[in-house]
Amino acid sequence: MKSRDRFAVSLWLRVMMLLILTAAAFCYAMFQGGFVSWFLFYAFFPYALYALLFALVPLRVTAKRTLQHTRLKAGDVLSVDLEIKRTNPFPYVYVIIEDDPPDTFHLQEQMEMKQMLFPWFRKTWRFSYHLNDIVRGEHHLIAVRIKTGDMFGFVEKEVIIPLEKKLLVYPKVLDLPVESAESVNENGGKAVHSWLNEPTNVTTGVREYQQGDRFAWVDWKTTARRGQLMTKEFEQNQSKDLLVFADFTDEAVFETVVSIAASVLQTAVKKGVPTGLVPLGDQHSFRVDQGELHLQDMLYYLTRVQYQPSRAQDYKPLASSEYQHTGKYVVTGQLQEELAASLLGNPNRKNITVLLVKRAVDRLTTKEKQLVDRFKASGIRTTILFEDRLHERTVR
Repeated sequence: MKSRDRFAVSLWLRVMMLLILTAAAFCYAMFQGGFVSWFLFYAFFPYALYALLFALVPLRVTAKRTLQHTRLKAGDVLSVDLEIKRTNPFPYVYVIIEDDPPDTFHLQEQMEMKQMLFPWFRKTWRFSYHLNDIVRGEHHLIAVRIKTGDMFGFVEKEVIIPLEKKLLVYPKVLDLPVESAESVNENGGKAVHSWLNEPTNVTTGVREYQQGDRFAWVDWKTTARRGQLMTKEFEQNQSKDLLVFADFTDEAVFETVVSIAASVLQTAVKKGVPTGLVPLGDQHSFRVDQGELHLQDMLYYLTRVQYQPSRAQDYKPLASSEYQHTGKYVVTGQLQEELAASLLGNPNRKNITVLLVKRAVDRLTTKEKQLVDRFKASGIRTTILFEDRLHERTVR
């Protein structure tokens, strides 16, 4: 309220100054006389009259914001349409419409979300803008700001229209090739262990074909012998559960670690694999479960998570007995002795895949190369993923 009162006081001070200038011009013409003095007065008077009427006529407007896409991924283009409607027909020389950007957009300049229009008598004003490479996160668009004034800036007005809208920008999903990676790939070409390609069910018998069964489940030998379609029956193999352990302590590759974790989770869920997410150093974790709703919960967490310098490196969950028979994907930006000790202490090391994320300019340290060799000797699969090559595989 204080800022609004201050703006009102400033407005009426400008009006008083305008009236004083008009009176001064009239007095000058009266006392000086002649063509020039009256010409100056009559030339100034229309602008002064417009500014006075502009100050008296209230600016009443409504705003509507439309997002062309409500579900976005990091790096996508945000397209927004704004529609402003007013009730009175007073002519406005210019208006500046600005969609107040949230701090979470991290914009260097705000020109994309601002535009000047010259509406005059038009009652509906439209403005569209596009933001390239939108950043991941939960963003809150709060208000639309409208500024206007007379020709010479004697009187100015500003209206802020509350218009809240929550925008979720999910992590970028990468097209990770799910191929066998028995050894370290220095070039980042082959990427992810073929564990996700292995069947998650064990055949226990056959039964008659039912509507909705997959064509690939048909047992052709039994079908030929019995003369009717027979499909295989499966028993769920609980050892095929998958847990993604995400290490968010390396700021340099933080966003890429988030993207890879989201990509692995989405790939696993599409293949029907029960999945879970354990952020290392965070109290929040997601137990192994199935279904699209469970995936959305994990993606929502990955959408909101931010780098925290105070986040501690905690690798204890990797050695937990609760996850002994669960497949593990460990996504990290650095290999350390504490991490290696937790992984090498697992009895089922062949179910572990380490995805080591590096920037394009980085190379493995001597210590990391030694740890990779130890992982390979113990049966732990290790893959190096370079950021520049990964982001070429973005799924749109």
